[in-house]
Amino acid sequence: MELVLESRPSRILAAVLALAATVALSAELWRHVEAERLAQEGTVNSLEHALRLEPRNAELYWQLGRVELFSEVGSPATAVAALEQATELDPHSGAYWADLSQARENAGDTAGAARALEAARAAEPRTPRMLWQSMSFALRNNQPERALELGRELVAAAPPYTARVLPQLSEVEDLSSLIAIILPADREAIDDVTAYLCNRMQDKPAEALWNRVMASGIPPSDLYLRRFLDTLIAQGDGKLAARVWTDSVERGWIAGDAAGLGEPLYNSDFRRPTMGFGFDWKVIPQDDVSVWVSDEGPTPGEACLCADFDGEARADFYQVSHAVEVEPGEEYLLTAKMRVRHLATLAGAFLVVSGIGAAGQQPATTDHVTGSTGWEDVSAEFAAGPGTHLAQVVLARPGMRASDPPASGQVCLAEVQWRRMRLGGATAAGTALPKDALGAAR
Repeated sequence: MELVLESRPSRILAAVLALAATVALSAELWRHVEAERLAQEGTVNSLEHALRLEPRNAELYWQLGRVELFSEVGSPATAVAALEQATELDPHSGAYWADLSQARENAGDTAGAARALEAARAAEPRTPRMLWQSMSFALRNNQPERALELGRELVAAAPPYTARVLPQLSEVEDLSSLIAIILPADREAIDDVTAYLCNRMQDKPAEALWNRVMASGIPPSDLYLRRFLDTLIAQGDGKLAARVWTDSVERGWIAGDAAGLGEPLYNSDFRRPTMGFGFDWKVIPQDDVSVWVSDEGPTPGEACLCADFDGEARADFYQVSHAVEVEPGEEYLLTAKMRVRHLATLAGAFLVVSGIGAAGQQPATTDHVTGSTGWEDVSAEFAAGPGTHLAQVVLARPGMRASDPPASGQVCLAEVQWRRMRLGGATAAGTALPKDALGAAR
């Protein structure tokens, strides 16, 4: 239809109609902008004012309900009423139904809360938040089987939730069993559980985690694998730590030498690159000491580890160590060669063998070497106590008092050997040890 505006009255009418439409649109736009501004304030009064401007806005009812729901002075009844209005205006939002469920539960309406959760799941069946809230509701209302079912569904849909789900479900199920049945074959989830267990290490859950890792073929990432292994060692769990080390090296998860796994002390001759963790040599940096592997060993070209102390060194040095698995009640012999150069300290340098994670374990110490010497044989006998499953060999050089001269100089270590002994001073291989080797033990 074509509107002909030839006459003056027609033109006036058209202008009036256009102005009316513009005013109406402007008023609607103003109400919307003002309602958004009020909503951003986020108070009960501002949201109620916004709803008077836009009474059919479901999101405004939701925001009002959440303020009442989570405020310390909020009203449960008002929260329920606002959230019910939000779900009536928009029944397809799972978030609205989930908050309504929480509001009804807070108001004491457990049955109504359950119905709202069912509606939330129907609206958004795979949304992690809906699964999490449903699982938590089941736990709070003594529905352990339902909680376990929802927990498994949640971590399968959203692996990052794993570290949150397991502690919650451990209230109704053993943590080891949870790891076995719920932990997904997902590296991020495995990392999260590894970190969780490292903060509160327990034998059975740690073993369950490693069983799950081996079954899935997905190890923790490098950082978490190292942390897990070193935590097991620090706890004195020799059996599981040795298993994690061996499995990881054999599968290439740790860049070790699988051919050396059968040695009593891995990398005892320093010919392999030191990894600095697990069952290899570990060196903790210290400002006044340089540590490196040299080829100036007892024979030309033989590898040795050296620690060089600068002219102002005074602090204790116990920074070079190596963990080794032991059997409780067994006796072991540590032998090595040591050389010192201009080691200016009365206590000298020596090796110490001590138990890890076992109370009452007596340490063993080799003779002290000081001054300047050639390569000397040192040894120590170590008897593992009833609760000792791991021992630690440490290169030690005690510090100096303020009144003493600095502990400068160099200490080198080579040909470190670890052997199990039998009664009568024989090795596990049945060969009697030389008397001079035993005589050096302390």
